[in-house]
Amino acid sequence: MIKNLLQEGFILKQRGHYKKAIEVFYKALEEDNTSSELLLEIAELYYKLGDEERTLSYIGQVLDNAPEHINALKLLKQIFVDKEAFQEAEQTAKNIYCISNSDKDLAEIFKLLNLQGKFEEIFEYNIKSENTAVILEQAKALYRRQDFTKAEELAEKLYSKSPENQEVLLLLGQIYYALNKKDKCIALVQKLSDNSENAELLNFCGLIEDYQGNYKKACKHLLKAIKLEPCNDKYHYNLANMYFKQGDTAFAKKYYNIAISLNPQNTNYHFALANLYYSEKHYKRALEELPDNLFEANLLKIIILYDTGYLALAKQELSRLLQQCPDSHILQEYTERINQELGLS
Repeated sequence: MIKNLLQEGFILKQRGHYKKAIEVFYKALEEDNTSSELLLEIAELYYKLGDEERTLSYIGQVLDNAPEHINALKLLKQIFVDKEAFQEAEQTAKNIYCISNSDKDLAEIFKLLNLQGKFEEIFEYNIKSENTAVILEQAKALYRRQDFTKAEELAEKLYSKSPENQEVLLLLGQIYYALNKKDKCIALVQKLSDNSENAELLNFCGLIEDYQGNYKKACKHLLKAIKLEPCNDKYHYNLANMYFKQGDTAFAKKYYNIAISLNPQNTNYHFALANLYYSEKHYKRALEELPDNLFEANLLKIIILYDTGYLALAKQELSRLLQQCPDSHILQEYTERINQELGLS
């Protein structure tokens, strides 16, 4: 009887009928209410349904029966990751590694340490591994702490072993870019397939095409990245920049506004949109969009005030900004211009 119920439950799960599968597994539980595997199946189904409370309840029951149940611990770790509770996820990953001692689980620890910026802790693990995932996280840590030469050595080693690995390609490209080895970046991008499904890699390709002045190709990469990750504000911002460089201000405005709506605290996005309005001589809208705590934004405000004839206000803003940046040549240049026009020089 229980075997038939399990088969029925698995079939329903495979077909995406999660609630019905749970009902069937509940019936199976009536015959064996201590089965860790059955309890975990129900936990996984509730996870797929987005019911965190019930998922944790059933994970707890599994771990009460079998404290070292790796799959239950992995599901628990994933819940912590989903909630961005990275410290709790890290501790759970360490518990898993203590049980499994596998390279795959070690790589998970390193990934979580990288997410938290704990780069040095990765190298406290005095372990030499040939596992691609482990080396990749080590190389990412070196890149993030700006040890680009060592990062390049590891990434190139990985690339020689796994030239099709898109995470490796992305990291190696980022390292080359940081080392100003643009020719190597371009060579990498040329090897990539148009069928890439890695949004971050597509974004990077877009930036390299931008560097070469290939704005239409850049747009193609960035539009695909946005299709894969529509809520990533950075991709919308980069796409807006490409349209702006091509003179398509309508599409540039659209994507700057999407980027701002996704991340309204990013001052660079507001400045970029203000700069676009300035290019169209929509000075009022530009001033409304300018953030306060950015040098470039304050400089643009001065330029707009100067261009529109508000010389006294421009001079006031210049005096304030010169106190912060007394050695700025452009501020000194505008001071001389305004003083000349006001007859103060």
